[in-house]
Amino acid sequence: MEAMTPRIGVAILGGGKGTRFGGVTPKPIVHVLGNPIIYYSIKLFSSMPGVVSTVITFPGDEIPMLEKALQPYGEDKKRKIIAGGRSRPASAIKALEALMPHEPDIVIIHDAVRPCVTSEDVENLLAALKENDGAFLGAKLSDTIWSASGDMAGEIVPRANLVRAFTPQAFPFRTILDALKKGEAEGFEGTDDASYVVKYGGRVRFVPSSAANIKVTYPKDLEIVEALLGGYTCA
Repeated sequence: MEAMTPRIGVAILGGGKGTRFGGVTPKPIVHVLGNPIIYYSIKLFSSMPGVVSTVITFPGDEIPMLEKALQPYGEDKKRKIIAGGRSRPASAIKALEALMPHEPDIVIIHDAVRPCVTSEDVENLLAALKENDGAFLGAKLSDTIWSASGDMAGEIVPRANLVRAFTPQAFPFRTILDALKKGEAEGFEGTDDASYVVKYGGRVRFVPSSAANIKVTYPKDLEIVEALLGGYTCA
């Protein structure tokens, strides 16, 4: 008997204020090569089989700006925009609760300002969920890593077992929702979604991906993203 395709929910988190980026335009709707940064992620996930709904979190007072930015691309009945929470985990919980009526088996959680993730990376991410409680894209460290006090070098940190964690991250829907809610109730402040699943005993797999999957944090990052998007098709 052929296995059923899992129902996939997508949460794109864009609720941060972007204080390090500066400017008045929210980062996810800053244009790169003629499109808002968030457009590239939306395009990728909307083309995936199995996606039943996409929820985007955004600062409540800036939602009209996002809606206007997405108008040229037409209406998508599977897409919903909601106000984010006071923190990233709170925004993730709100997004998952908004996805709940669509009964997803799996949820993909992604940063709104990582436009260069590829379909191949997402396929590998989903495949890694087999026999695991979660998976995240990332890259092994290649540079020498120093600890430092201010601008003074301390000591070299062994990098053999260190990886940089990216998004998207993927989980069985109930697993990540329960972990995030438990963490919120206990005051645990994880730095990404996978940290909540690991905190409560889950098995999370690291999936090597392209280092091109950068997060736009500073204005200079736009030049890198523009070069990457212009050099090959991210979606």
